[in-house]
Parts: sequence; structure tokens; C-alpha cells
Amino acid sequence: MQERLQKVFRKVFNNNNLIITLQTSANDIKMWDSITHMELISEIEVEFNIVFSFDQVMQFNNVGDMLMTIEKLSQNHK
Repeated sequence: MQERLQKVFRKVFNNNNLIITLQTSANDIKMWDSITHMELISEIEVEFNIVFSFDQVMQFNNVGDMLMTIEKLSQNHK
């Protein structure tokens, strides 16, 4: 799943060399602002066929938080 998420990040930030870790946060990526954050959320929802709640999005502090929520929502779709 992290590999799929990596592809989404690379697409949104238009950087094929971007490497994300579980600790990666908005502070680590120069172009990660409120606009790109919403684009990122939208692209993740499309890629994983899920929908985040507002509360879930507000609780994301890093990529690890995103992955945990993606995994939880993906399991609910099985």
C-alpha cells in the first residue's frame, strides 16, 4: 500500500524522485500546502476507492497516519 501511496505523492507533487516514509509530513515537502493537501486527499481517495471523513483528514499528522486510515477503510470495503 505504501508503494501505491508513493505513486500518488509523486503524481500530486510532480516529482518522480520523491520518497515518502511513515514519518513524512507536510513540513518535509516544500510544495505541500493546503491546496496540494486537498488534491492529495482527493487522489488518494480515487486510487484506493475510499472516502475520508473530515475528522480523519484533520487527524493526519504524517504518511503513517494516512496509511493506517487507508488500510482501515480498505478493509471495510472487502
